[in-house]
Amino acid sequence: MEYPYFDLKSARELLPWLRQKLTEIKRVKYMAEESLIKGDKSAILQYTIQIDKIVKEITEKGIILRDPDIGLVDFPAVINNRPAYLCWKMGEKDIMYWHYAEEGYRGRKRITGEEEILSLT
Repeated sequence: MEYPYFDLKSARELLPWLRQKLTEIKRVKYMAEESLIKGDKSAILQYTIQIDKIVKEITEKGIILRDPDIGLVDFPAVINNRPAYLCWKMGEKDIMYWHYAEEGYRGRKRITGEEEILSLT
């Protein structure tokens, strides 16, 4: 799948919507777990379909959902003329980190303003 590139502004604009979607995934996952305990297999299937639909909504915007359990996402970007990601995790107030494409989460660096992030405007 080809992903669009985000600049900091366009990624930040999606955060309120993204918070809502990730919260919804957690809520539906909780309900699925409750149904599992009760042995309600038909409800589990419905909840799985709901979660898949929400994940699809997120990925259709070009956001990469790395870990739905902790709400870890990457926004594809070009930083310092290299493929990179603006990195955000549920609970963080803003997008404050980035990493090059090959580095992954452990390579997260704090956004300092020194980076050259390709602008979409």
